[in-house]
Amino acid sequence: MPMMALVNPVYDCLFRLAQPDSLNKEEEVDCLVLQLHRVGEQLEKMNRQRMDELFVLIRDGFLLPAGLSSLAQLLLLEIIEFRAAGWRTTPAAHNYYYSELSD
Repeated sequence: MPMMALVNPVYDCLFRLAQPDSLNKEEEVDCLVLQLHRVGEQLEKMNRQRMDELFVLIRDGFLLPAGLSSLAQLLLLEIIEFRAAGWRTTPAAHNYYYSELSD
């Protein structure tokens, strides 16, 4: 499995992006969420414990928003719900998060 060698370094990068000082920067939250959309499901299959630990940081970052922008909160909530729905976007979630973009 060639990707196995990349699992821990990718997790390390995601953990860095989930630290409180990074969550205060919208660009870093956007990067974190984008990467989780792309490879989150595969990473979780290879190491669920680390994904659980990562989402504890993400959840805590969402719940304790000291200086967190509205956009960062929205992105974090969206990725939390995305994972909870089995790495899929439900129709209700799509309408909630993306309806303004299509109007």
